[in-house]
Amino acid sequence: MRTIIGAAVAVCVLAASAAAAPTPSAGPTVTGVLQQGGKLTATPGTWTAGADVTYAYQWHRCDANGAHCTSIHGATKPTYTEVPADVGKTLALNVTASDSTGSTPAYAPLAGLVAAASNPLVAPAQPTISGHAAVGQAVSVGTPQWSGSPTSTAYQWLHCNANGRICTTIAGATAQNYTVATTDLGATLVAAVTATAGTYTQTLLSLPTTTVVAAPTGPAPSGRPSVGGTLRAGSRLVGRPGNWVGTGTITYAYQWYRCDPAASHCSSVHGATKPTYVAVAKDIGATIGIAVRATDSTGTAVAYGSVAGIVQPSTATLAPTTQPVISGTAKAGGKLTVKGGTWTVRPKSLAYTWLSCNANGRICTAIVGATTASYTPVAADAGHTLVAQVLATSGTAKAAVLSLASTVVAN
Repeated sequence: MRTIIGAAVAVCVLAASAAAAPTPSAGPTVTGVLQQGGKLTATPGTWTAGADVTYAYQWHRCDANGAHCTSIHGATKPTYTEVPADVGKTLALNVTASDSTGSTPAYAPLAGLVAAASNPLVAPAQPTISGHAAVGQAVSVGTPQWSGSPTSTAYQWLHCNANGRICTTIAGATAQNYTVATTDLGATLVAAVTATAGTYTQTLLSLPTTTVVAAPTGPAPSGRPSVGGTLRAGSRLVGRPGNWVGTGTITYAYQWYRCDPAASHCSSVHGATKPTYVAVAKDIGATIGIAVRATDSTGTAVAYGSVAGIVQPSTATLAPTTQPVISGTAKAGGKLTVKGGTWTVRPKSLAYTWLSCNANGRICTAIVGATTASYTPVAADAGHTLVAQVLATSGTAKAAVLSLASTVVAN
């Protein structure tokens, strides 16, 4: 068990995990040209399973919307060669993963429609749908890379089950873009793209969206807020809102916090609600945190920035001016390295201590023995973020700075 400095002694109860059948984390896929005589290749997807896992395949022939499917006799390999009976149909694939704990099926997206051997309008891959599959949001289907040059293109959106099958057409949804409706909640969406060139036409189904979710209640952060400026009393700090994805115009509100050096205890700074904040004497020896409330036409969401510090006295000659950053893979067994960071005076030496923090990069505790510029996360770090404290020395002056937090460590 890894030791964490400052952690309270606790009694741990270890429970045996119940055996579970293989679990898919990414579904099967099918690649290849959808045309009679062409060869399709399946990948089983990504699974959490035992070392003895095996995969069984079954190909199905379905109607144009994948609403009625029948298994193809003998088509039980990872590859399948399209035959005349497939022309005008869609093809579906089921993959069953088995290990010593049991078996679980997973479903590949519908592949179709299969073109006749003589049809010059074929594409090497199915188009994808961009946009957020949520009620009220707009999604758009991409343009296939047809082998011929279509003179016209038509669209039809389909409402499908969670496996991207048993699809029905959506009345009036015949544009390249589609606004997700309340009736789509819990379903997936597929777009049928039909190209015409002379006397030839060909329809290709897109890959499905993820399962449609309820309308968002505010924008979603895609990049953590941060603090800029010299971490010294009397200096003006700037709060950066980070990156957000939302609907329409996004506005931001700020709240600054004063925290202890490990960001374990934070209190809001009264009246500090602007994008900028001037560090005061009370901040010396502390860290500074920021919360950003982002509001769009759907609601409000909150994100927390990595804490910044440690704030130096106004007379300090050595003070941090930018926080270091962590690069690498935030995963158990991966490797992380802290780099960068600048000071008012170039340090003569640097020392390191890695900290394990909560998902917001706060409530941090030091990790015993993690005292170099690189650190390999372990299983106990899963679900936490990691921060590196970098201690700079220049002559008799010393100043510590916390890095920006890593992403949440995965298993």
